[in-house]
Amino acid sequence: MDDSYQNGVTAVAGGGQSAKPNIYATVTRVTTVATAADSVTLPQAAPGLRYKVINKAAANSLNVFPLAGDAINALGVNAAFALAATKSVEFISVAPGIWDTFPIAP
Repeated sequence: MDDSYQNGVTAVAGGGQSAKPNIYATVTRVTTVATAADSVTLPQAAPGLRYKVINKAAANSLNVFPLAGDAINALGVNAAFALAATKSVEFISVAPGIWDTFPIAP
């Protein structure tokens, strides 16, 4: 994995799962979450991939979706992971189509 960074990302207004990922760097800092449940989408889960997502919004929760057909934790296929304001999480894939999460202390 590389150590690429995205800063100043704006979550998709109104939320929802995008047909293409808007998380493409190994560390992504989302700074604008205008309303609760605005969203970003991870790339396709494949063994060995790791992505950190930071929600720097002061008040709004961010929905992090897997790419269509993938799942995060035990949420089920295509379900969003809610990342509270000011929190961070690491997504790790050890099996095709599945993301597991590890919280990161603020």
